[in-house]
Amino acid sequence: MTRLDETIPKKRLTLSLRLPSSSSPDAYSPTMPIFNYFLRLPDTLASSAHFRPEVQRKLRNTREGEINRLKKSDESEKSEERRLDSEKKKKEMRDNRLKGMSAEEQRKFLEREREKGQKKQEKKMSRKA
Repeated sequence: MTRLDETIPKKRLTLSLRLPSSSSPDAYSPTMPIFNYFLRLPDTLASSAHFRPEVQRKLRNTREGEINRLKKSDESEKSEERRLDSEKKKKEMRDNRLKGMSAEEQRKFLEREREKGQKKQEKKMSRKA
């Protein structure tokens, strides 16, 4: 009876792979084709196999969730880049303004800038408290 049970196909797939000890990208190149096939396997199964509707729904929801997560990650990276670019431009404009000023004007400008920073900090502290 146990041999008969072994002939029943199981819905499991095991991938065993030895990863190279070095961390260079070239060390992984022999394993990349099988890894890519492994990543594409769920798509192939979903398109050719016949799953129950709840399984198909779960696959679709998981895929959509991952796509949304990747989009959010990409958008946050882009917004971070935009923020850094705007800060860089503001700093360049500030530096250019300071270059054109005399020593006394620079001192007054930096004094006003420092006072504005202190006021912002005070507002933050009063909002937190």
